[in-house]
Amino acid sequence: MTPTKRKNESGSNDDPVSKKSKTVKKKLSSTDKKNSGSINTANGEFRMLDLEDIHGKLEAVCKKVPLIPKGNFVISNDEENGEPIIDENATREWAAQMQVTLEEFNLYSCCVGTATYKWGTERSGAGDQNLNLLMSEMSSSQEQISSSVTPRLTNLLAPVVDLVIEKTVTYQQQTTNDNHNEKGDTDADNDTKQSMIEVKENHFTAKLVDPAFLSLCHKILARNAPMLRHVVLSNFHKILRAMKDFLKAQKNDQQHSRSFTY
Repeated sequence: MTPTKRKNESGSNDDPVSKKSKTVKKKLSSTDKKNSGSINTANGEFRMLDLEDIHGKLEAVCKKVPLIPKGNFVISNDEENGEPIIDENATREWAAQMQVTLEEFNLYSCCVGTATYKWGTERSGAGDQNLNLLMSEMSSSQEQISSSVTPRLTNLLAPVVDLVIEKTVTYQQQTTNDNHNEKGDTDADNDTKQSMIEVKENHFTAKLVDPAFLSLCHKILARNAPMLRHVVLSNFHKILRAMKDFLKAQKNDQQHSRSFTY
């Protein structure tokens, strides 16, 4: 008698259970990849920043706020009227550093909306209210900086200028004119004439519309720099505190939802 062969052996590759387990593993791995926020694009790997990452980035930006130099930008006092003489190079450099810091902070703040995104039905009523409060606090802080600090920096870094003619250069240029006969016969002799023309070139330059106003902007910035720095840091720390409060409120909301479900 010939022994019968078993259809399903332990080492068989056609086991449906093993196929199912492989499929589940693949699905889990792809899901984990989506949850990590990592996306492969044509320009390389891109990772979404969550709210905790943004909070850490903003804390690092706060340390970049420029300090006030010793003497508060004052070189000396004018002997005639006693007014302070401002180091305009120092005020311009300080304003440029502050402008770079504000731009970086605003760009990281723009990522908060993408980090907290959820579809409307996936967010609870309390979570929606917490997000609105966070966005409102961030918006009010950015408006205060834009209205109190940014104009003073802009007046100094980008003053109003006009394009004016600095000089006009006049010179003679030789030209050659080829005169063909009216019938357009290519075999006919062409009459070549040379003539001189006068060329005028205007050289433009940018000149300040009001140099006295720019000098006044330097004095205003030097006088108000400590308070401008205080306003910026106060609003920066307010936004950081609001983000911490939002994370804490979201954690409490999730715990409340779990307890309500069970």
